[in-house]
Amino acid sequence: MMSLATDLKPASNSMASFYPISTNENSNDFNWEHVTSLFLSELYGLLAEKKLNKFEDDLKKFHANFEQKFKNEIQDQQAWAMVNDIYFLKNNIAKISPKLRIFSLSDDTQNLSAEKRIVSLLKTLFKKDFIYKNDVNNLNFIEQRIYETFENTFPSRLPDYEGLNSYLPKFSNVFAEDLIFLTNYSKYFLENIQLFLELYTFLYTAQLSIAINGWKEAHEPSIKDCYFILDSEKASRERSSLQRSGYKLVEKGLDSIFPTLALCESLQNSEGQKFPLWKLVTQLSNVDLKNLESYYQAFAENRRLTTNSNEFDDVVSALDALQHLFKAQFAKGETRASRNANVVRAIKNIVLKPFTQTRGSAGTVFVLTQEYLLLLTNLVIGHREKLRLYDVITELERRGIFFDKESRKALVSFYERLGNVEKMSDSGDAIYVKKTI
Repeated sequence: MMSLATDLKPASNSMASFYPISTNENSNDFNWEHVTSLFLSELYGLLAEKKLNKFEDDLKKFHANFEQKFKNEIQDQQAWAMVNDIYFLKNNIAKISPKLRIFSLSDDTQNLSAEKRIVSLLKTLFKKDFIYKNDVNNLNFIEQRIYETFENTFPSRLPDYEGLNSYLPKFSNVFAEDLIFLTNYSKYFLENIQLFLELYTFLYTAQLSIAINGWKEAHEPSIKDCYFILDSEKASRERSSLQRSGYKLVEKGLDSIFPTLALCESLQNSEGQKFPLWKLVTQLSNVDLKNLESYYQAFAENRRLTTNSNEFDDVVSALDALQHLFKAQFAKGETRASRNANVVRAIKNIVLKPFTQTRGSAGTVFVLTQEYLLLLTNLVIGHREKLRLYDVITELERRGIFFDKESRKALVSFYERLGNVEKMSDSGDAIYVKKTI
């Protein structure tokens, strides 16, 4: 049973346990390639017991040891010069296997604080007590030697699970299973891992924004409707689902993310597991009311905010009033207004931007490009060879992606152009989609 922090008092706002975007605009500039390399090194447990700069020394030792071993086996000096140039100097070693992507970081281990924060969110994908596969096939002789030597030197281990707490555990678990599936296809995984991480970060953020104010339901948020179109489609204002439950719905909740998560964090002890607000409300009782009322009064005075009352009937009404205060401190004209504005701007410009387009009278809408759609299709079909179109759509919805009737027609056209559709009847009622891995 969780208990409130005993010394509740106003402090600086932080959502560091739940979401990785900073209130400092200059601290949100990150490189997705570095995020991907860092994530993979965490996935395979390469950094479990050491810092990145220490592991950089280990990689240099690996390079030197492999050079010596290669020269002992192959006396031709020109052979090593060629191998060294192609794989180490030109960094093609990072393309041999997912785990070897660590070499993409070896020259740039400093100033990765923004990337590390994003990876801490991506760690919500890790399955407990699971060692991920790094099996690779169809390598040439040199690549096989590099791969085997690296595997023997740095065997895969359990990841370091210390990261953010998922606000949406069931949603994260769906993608956690997708990650396991991807690791069984190492070449495809290596080619698509960055797309997968961008997609998860975006969809997680969209679902979080829609669900953030629904904590009074006091149970884990279900997957909310969030409508997309394909990039080949036209959008119009008449498509009601797109207007009602698309980009505008997500945008509406963005400015509630930081205040609500900061409130959630402020109520709990700095050590130990942090609970989402929808879980926290089930853990508290009227015994905690006095503590919450005192905190409400102290916070209002500290932030110089006006209040109506500091007495509440129950925990829900007390938390609701506190959420209003946490939002009010960022209102236009308040000294902290720019902090929340920076968070919202960063989410829009960094996380949402690859998935948004402005389409005439329809305004801004969420759009899935072909590369993301193809990856998603393979994920939802999974280990099966093919899946009925109806089930493909159902599986996409489990991942937070919804299509209206027009988009479903466009989806069938996309699969037909791709050539991975199988019609089991002349009427077209039974349409199956085949994976492309």
